[in-house]
Amino acid sequence: MSWIEKRENCRCWIACWKQGNRKVRRSTGIRIEAGAAGRHARALAEQTAAAMETASTGETPAHKACDAVRKVAELHGCAGRIPTVREYFADFPRTAGESTERNRTRAFNLFLEYLGAGADRRIDTITPAICREFVRHELRRVARGTVVHFRVFISAVFKRAVEVDDYLSKNQFAGVDMAAEARAMMPERGRDKQKRLPFTLEEIHFMIQSFPAPWNDMVAVSFYLGGLRLSDVCMLRWDAVNWREGYIRLVEVKTRKERYLPILPQLKEVLMQRLTQSTGGEEYVFPEMAHYYMGSSKTSISTQFTALLRAHGMITGTVNAGKAKGDRHAVSAKSFHSIRHTVATYLRGGMTGTALFSPDAIRDFFVK
Repeated sequence: MSWIEKRENCRCWIACWKQGNRKVRRSTGIRIEAGAAGRHARALAEQTAAAMETASTGETPAHKACDAVRKVAELHGCAGRIPTVREYFADFPRTAGESTERNRTRAFNLFLEYLGAGADRRIDTITPAICREFVRHELRRVARGTVVHFRVFISAVFKRAVEVDDYLSKNQFAGVDMAAEARAMMPERGRDKQKRLPFTLEEIHFMIQSFPAPWNDMVAVSFYLGGLRLSDVCMLRWDAVNWREGYIRLVEVKTRKERYLPILPQLKEVLMQRLTQSTGGEEYVFPEMAHYYMGSSKTSISTQFTALLRAHGMITGTVNAGKAKGDRHAVSAKSFHSIRHTVATYLRGGMTGTALFSPDAIRDFFVK
């Protein structure tokens, strides 16, 4: 026999019933009210709970069994309307940084496109099976790591529907096992990850000595600052340089983590040379690259560096060249990010056989 319960911070009555040896809980979608309206709402919630228990036998999907009861409740003003998938995704708070929101929007759009007309159904009609099929669909198209990001963004929406708005009783994406789905779909690809290679120390030295400006100095700045990302090199400001105390203070573009990085003698020489060659009054150490990064040419900066590597014979092909399927990108074997890989490998002792720092210290420094 079904019954209804209140849960802390929930806006709707919760339907409960016994199914074998376990207790099942589902949101009825009928709001908890006070007074006469509350008594009416409670009666409707009990009817909904009974319908949901009947549906749990498997003869009819629960959301269909409850539709009729919910419609009556809505007519009496006792039930809040459950939004469609499209509506709920559109209302999801956008509070992250520009890059994260851009990636989140991409994930949302892909999910809505996959659902097609189903995106205009109520959000509580989405099943775990639909979520798994979406993940499998994307695994055929892009790399596993990319799909992991999609899942994180979309799962957060369903989590909010459970914990904040009480439209769902569980996160439908929570049970999707990415590793299991990847193995089931593409067992021949293993982790389905395209790795970049580090530069050798000789290659780093060659780039600092032989690459045209400003790339030679950008490589030096990145290397002497512990593998600084390309975005942080482009946006490095002169006011971040504390000459007297001998450090650079910056906030990483990607992680927003504050860093205090020592100015090594080799780095000081590079910076002083750039300072003496500048026209004066410049805000950024690499003003032209900062202009590119803040403008519409942001993505072309990395491409310029890759072209230099090819021109000097430092790369000749791509990682997994010819094996990128679907919309996977065949990435270059080495890129500017490989400088970061080089520093991490060097500090771990991968080039000299002697680790310079503990694994924990290195992990903390290169935290993503």
